[in-house]
Amino acid sequence: MKKIVFIAVVAMVSLASCSKDRTCTCTSTTSSLTVNGVTQTVDPTPTTTVTKLTKVSKGAADCNSGDETITGNYTSGGSTFNVVQVTKNDCKLD
Repeated sequence: MKKIVFIAVVAMVSLASCSKDRTCTCTSTTSSLTVNGVTQTVDPTPTTTVTKLTKVSKGAADCNSGDETITGNYTSGGSTFNVVQVTKNDCKLD
């Protein structure tokens, strides 16, 4: 009986330590771009990124869909530009 319990415990521990490699595949499309308050024409071509998630990462928590807004300023030729870019991310956990 002790042997059966021992084998069962070893089997459970070995199965618990196995982990499936997960990847997050995201398709991103810039939906709008504004420079100094003026809407710009955007390239609707989506880009796809694939990220391998490590055992430490939380899987679905690290693979998020939704809109992302990036704002910033940059200077070129002595002029400062205010940029607002909105990107739609469609992500799937594989």
